[in-house]
Amino acid sequence: MYARRQAPAAKPPEVLLPVKLITKESELQGFLGKNNNTFAPADMSTVGVHFQFAVQNNSQQPDQVVAIVICSDVPSEVAVVLVLASLSQTRITTGLRALLSDPSVVKVMYSVHQVAYWLHSYGLQDPTLVKCVDLQLWYENAVDRTILSADVLQIAAACSPEPATELAQSMHSFKARMSPLSFEKWTNNPLPERIQRSLAQTAKLYATCYSNLRCSLDKRMNLTCANMTNTRWKVAVFNEGHHWIWFDPAADNQPRSLEYLISRAGGESAIELPKLELQCELDSLLELLPESYRDAIREVGNYHFRLVDICVDVGRTPFAYTGKKQRVLLAQDGTVVSKETVNDIIMNLGGEMRIGNDNRAGIDRQLHRISVMRSKTDEVYGLTMRVGRALRNAACVLTDLLLSDKNADKSVLVLGHPGSGKTTLIRDVARCVSETMENVCIIDTSNEIGGDGLVPHECVGWARRMMVPSLEAQAGVMVECVQNHTVETLIVDEIGRKAEVLAAST
Repeated sequence: MYARRQAPAAKPPEVLLPVKLITKESELQGFLGKNNNTFAPADMSTVGVHFQFAVQNNSQQPDQVVAIVICSDVPSEVAVVLVLASLSQTRITTGLRALLSDPSVVKVMYSVHQVAYWLHSYGLQDPTLVKCVDLQLWYENAVDRTILSADVLQIAAACSPEPATELAQSMHSFKARMSPLSFEKWTNNPLPERIQRSLAQTAKLYATCYSNLRCSLDKRMNLTCANMTNTRWKVAVFNEGHHWIWFDPAADNQPRSLEYLISRAGGESAIELPKLELQCELDSLLELLPESYRDAIREVGNYHFRLVDICVDVGRTPFAYTGKKQRVLLAQDGTVVSKETVNDIIMNLGGEMRIGNDNRAGIDRQLHRISVMRSKTDEVYGLTMRVGRALRNAACVLTDLLLSDKNADKSVLVLGHPGSGKTTLIRDVARCVSETMENVCIIDTSNEIGGDGLVPHECVGWARRMMVPSLEAQAGVMVECVQNHTVETLIVDEIGRKAEVLAAST
């Protein structure tokens, strides 16, 4: 006896979504003429609007929108695909402005940050948004507040399993088809029909997701999502397309979109955002230099904020760096540095006894660093004078890592090239954590975090500081700090040797 194997059920035939492709100016003009200069399909209450970006060959240039797709949630409704390469910028912005402000149509989009900034640069500035919804914000507000950047599959799965399955198939095929198409291929070739349909399916899915959700949301929630989208659009333009996040103290300082927090708090004025405060005292550093060098530096515009390094080498023209690839000569007549000038600077600093074994020295209770170059006979012939600054509230970007219970047992490693701001960030980390009443101690490898002298700079807050006599002794100082001073948080300026890594893990 045997059971006959049943043939698998036949898949239902794929319903091809009708698409209207617009690539010529005459086609766009005719379409807008029939639709009262708007892209909204007649008698449609909800449309999905998808903006397709493409990467330009020159990686220095930002991605560009190559196509705009508008489609309703009605299966038989025609999707409109606008390929922008040959279309009038004025007509595109006019049609979009009318669509976005149309109170009779809900416009459903996804992750509008990049879109808003690109449209602003394209010429659509200060549009009036009426009934515009970002699906990412809807997901964060109505489904899962811990997800800041839900992808389309997550959103579709929250709507119903059916559209999620459709999208999974559509997106998989879409990515495979789109991968070889660069920005130039979008502009120089006719768009294949299969890609047209994939684009249309994406816009249709936006509208379908919203339509499935609308029944489960009250009017207040729909209005909230629209208001959050308006806020996100404006902020995205200001932030050049980047996200705007903050940390929720009511949820263990976990990150949330600021649009969500503003909406929950009842307005932007209810959210207190700490402002960055740059603290820099330059006089003590400039006083070490000859008067002519000081005068040359003070002639630089905004030197207080721009000055980075002062370089003084025997037999060469002195100069300063005021930014990347920005060098300023400190002796316009070509006068070179004498050995006496270098010696005078060192004497103003307090003599060679102030220079440590790491060839670095500092100024009492200041953050500046003076590093020396020595000859084979141990003679100093060059100085690099690095300006030290404190940036209060710089550590706010790490609030969830530093202050949440979720990450209390984790360590944070800060990486970056020289001059990228690692030490500046660490200074404010010390202040931020110590202000929570936690016992914080800094292992100050070169007295660069807390400055030189017995008393550390005020920028480190309540954190204490242990000095390191030499790099070889640093691992021992770390262990001593933990054993002797009841430390809860240990901050190390420079860590990179095996002994220090082992000491940090004790």
